[in-house]
Amino acid sequence: MSSKRIVAVAVTAALALAPATAAAASPQPAPLPEVAALDPATIDLADFTGLEQQIAPYLGNLARLANSVNDDSATNHGFITCGCWRAGQGPNDARVMENVLTLAYFYTADRPWNPYHRDPALRARLEAALRFMLGTQNADGSFPQGSGDLHSRAATGFALELYAIMLELLDADGTLDPALVAELTAAMKAASTWFLEDPEVWGPRGAQFANQVAGGLVGISRLLARFGDARLRARFEQRLTEHEQVSQGEAGFFRDGTVAHRYSLEVESEDLAGWADPATRPVIDRMQARYLDWAQYNLLYDQGLDGYFINTASDSRHRGWNYADELPIGSNNLWGAVIPQARAYSATREETEERRAAFARAGWQTSVAPLIAPTWAYLDPSVIRDVALGEEYHPAAADRRAAIGTLRPYAGAPYTEYRADAATGQRFVFAKRPSYVVGLGFGRHVDTQYGFWDNQRFGLGYLYDPELGVVVQGQNAPQIGAPRTRPVDAELSWGTGWTAADGTRFDSYDQPVPAFFRDGAPVDPAAGGDLDDLEIRYAAAGGTKSVTLGDRLRVRVEGGAAPFFERIPLVLDKGDTLQWIGGGPVAVGSRSEAQNVSGVVVERDGRSVEIRWSGTGSAVLWPSSFPVAGGKRTLQVLDLRATGTLAYDLRIVDDACVGSDERASVFIGDRDTGVANSGDGTGCTVADRLRAGEQWDSHHAFVTHATRTTAALARRHVLTRRDAARLVAAAARSDVGRNLVTASLSAAEAVAGTGLDVRLSGRSIREATVSGPCLTGDVTTTGTARVTVRETTLPGPCPLTVRTVRTTGTAELDTLPLAIVPDAQGVVFRDGFSSPSQAWTAVDGAWSVTGGVYRQEDTTRTGRRTYVNGLTIADGTVETRIDFRTLATSTAFAGVQVRTAAPGDAYTQSGYLVYLRPNGSVDVHRAGTGVLATGTGPAVTGPATLRVELRGAQIRAFVGDDPAPRVTVTDPSPITGPGSVQLITGRAAADFDDVRVTR
Repeated sequence: MSSKRIVAVAVTAALALAPATAAAASPQPAPLPEVAALDPATIDLADFTGLEQQIAPYLGNLARLANSVNDDSATNHGFITCGCWRAGQGPNDARVMENVLTLAYFYTADRPWNPYHRDPALRARLEAALRFMLGTQNADGSFPQGSGDLHSRAATGFALELYAIMLELLDADGTLDPALVAELTAAMKAASTWFLEDPEVWGPRGAQFANQVAGGLVGISRLLARFGDARLRARFEQRLTEHEQVSQGEAGFFRDGTVAHRYSLEVESEDLAGWADPATRPVIDRMQARYLDWAQYNLLYDQGLDGYFINTASDSRHRGWNYADELPIGSNNLWGAVIPQARAYSATREETEERRAAFARAGWQTSVAPLIAPTWAYLDPSVIRDVALGEEYHPAAADRRAAIGTLRPYAGAPYTEYRADAATGQRFVFAKRPSYVVGLGFGRHVDTQYGFWDNQRFGLGYLYDPELGVVVQGQNAPQIGAPRTRPVDAELSWGTGWTAADGTRFDSYDQPVPAFFRDGAPVDPAAGGDLDDLEIRYAAAGGTKSVTLGDRLRVRVEGGAAPFFERIPLVLDKGDTLQWIGGGPVAVGSRSEAQNVSGVVVERDGRSVEIRWSGTGSAVLWPSSFPVAGGKRTLQVLDLRATGTLAYDLRIVDDACVGSDERASVFIGDRDTGVANSGDGTGCTVADRLRAGEQWDSHHAFVTHATRTTAALARRHVLTRRDAARLVAAAARSDVGRNLVTASLSAAEAVAGTGLDVRLSGRSIREATVSGPCLTGDVTTTGTARVTVRETTLPGPCPLTVRTVRTTGTAELDTLPLAIVPDAQGVVFRDGFSSPSQAWTAVDGAWSVTGGVYRQEDTTRTGRRTYVNGLTIADGTVETRIDFRTLATSTAFAGVQVRTAAPGDAYTQSGYLVYLRPNGSVDVHRAGTGVLATGTGPAVTGPATLRVELRGAQIRAFVGDDPAPRVTVTDPSPITGPGSVQLITGRAAADFDDVRVTR
């Protein structure tokens, strides 16, 4: 169950909380009756409607939630103490109490699966919690969000939204204390009055948090009929008009600071779908239609994944949210019933029905039990709100496909779309041309009461193709802080980097101011034609950068005296073909550096992404471990290094010859044949068809191929017969296909992380490049090369390739067999994170290789995890050093997950989770069962090693240098067989290092 109320974490994290204000003295209350635990054996999942299925884990948690209502303190009697929502906040934060809606829902729900309907013990605890919640309301009608925000826009707005629905539930049931319900009604009227009048809501700060204002207005839209107050209604309608004008930018996005995709989609759009006032509904429909018009340029459909890449570079609030398989628009996807475009993003009716049928068939232990603990960690009352709404919409598959077909980047004609936002001064350009789709943004970072938001990245944002999806995606800030304060490879935006007096700078961070030109003359970007070449200039690298939207996307950097580099984050599929133009192939996920190449090309399903350049000194392709599309894609960063001037262009084309040789005449090796290098109409040139740079079994084979190929091209009038004969003669004189070089390895086996020699002998050797998927990098030599096997390489075959370029310019290819074997201690995998590692796939969380460690920075959830690609073990050891950085709760943890059935499984789904807490305790948790055993020991005060030993049914865990295990457990019904190896955190930011796996 993913959170829908993401504002909960983001807004309160920065608030400093003081101790709760003591309530007036009162007698010690009597203990409240305990709510009985649920007996899952009595529950039939077939009794749940489709919408209700999502709250089955809430049903499993209900008794625990209700019994956490404080009944032993006169001061805080009724406070919900569970820490399962708004974790870490105290009684002076009214938002902690929002799960009174959850209690009320289960108390009032007359459903066959609900044993708590009108349960007396639940009623007593609900009434106590309601009285405490009402006691937190200020005299002016507002609710506090901790001592740092005594009159809170967010706490009051979301109280109005949630408790309006709760009142409807209580009214329909009619059994709760009528005086209490009347008091709740009066409280909501007072809250509505404050919300519609207070400058905290309608001043500059309110305009920065559109989602919070929307929540309050939605709640009031449900309450107006109850109040029957004409004056309040008039003020509400006036404020709604203001909300439309102030909280929605002219560009179409809802302002949360500025662009905040996740807030707009998962909070504001979600809330507005529950609008309940028919008289003002047209305003809401108009706002949402404008937002979706904006969204189509920022949510980019991927055919292969059947999901959406997100223009994350422009997002000011959430780092790293770059893809979603589904994007339901509005609570229960209700906007799909109103706006056809919204149907493009959600699951279909057929998919939804199939999932729900499978959920019911599988039963409680399979479908619900594994979700109970994760739901408890984030018991979001907005899920209850959605179920209480009762309505939902899911498009038929044909309707979803039709809606996707309306999205301009995917199916529309070429365009140049310019959008500007007056309040922030930010400007955006979205353009489609026959060979690419691109998005750019410009402006300044946003200041808020929480400080300086600098997540956004400006300039170039994404390059998209309707068939291939997003192929370049600039990320917003992967980590907190400016680029100059972090390792240079932590910056993953699409932009120009250079060294300044205060460190590494990026134009994407430095808030570029654009100027627009057409044919060299200044122009209004909103006034041009859809296909006009539009040039955008802005400052970079001590000089000027120019981006021209033409038949190709053309970029030119006129830098200052200092060297600079252009960073292009490529989004690649594991099956893509990647190669240097004028050089060799590059394995997706590997590192490669090239000199004297003119470009790089990516081929996928017969379609090519071409990046060609001039003016660069060298080019480097390096893999980033930053997760893209939940691990379904790889982020392979291209850095072009230059001094003075760099020019490059990008296009995406159907091409039978990837990375065509586009020189004016045909070369065989270094020899210019003098024959014009014409195109043959398929995207190939004569040189492409001749294939003189490839490996041939023999010289005779190449000459035979050249004879047949040139004859065919002559018949098609691509070549004259004379030119065909000249090429055959040149082929015969060449040494293409001749075996002139011998390559050998110093050893047939190697251990990961060690080196070995590659020796060359023979004639006419200009240079040779040794490459292989297990090497730390390609090595170029003229005699003997020392190569190093990557530390993270798994045992198995790793053939090396030696590509020799002769003095004549022709090439020869030799393959050398190499086997990677475990070391003497049986270590099959190790990673010290000395460089960016392609060995891991991050499932969720904020993982990055930083400063020689593997860092996970997200503390908002439990179960942030990453796994080793391709590695499984049954028995053996897993060892890692853990250093806790930030803890969101006292029970935060970090550890390893083993024998996991499928890579990426949550700890509740499969395998064993062995985790260390800062207090020194170690737990062994089994999926579907819970904690099997706990061991205690000294608290962790710095980096500590956790070693897990697996031997059949026995699991032992060691901490540090202690020879005795901190915990030992023998599982009577063990999970057996090999499984994946994962690192995992729970509400902790932690560094992992020195991972070692033996088997």
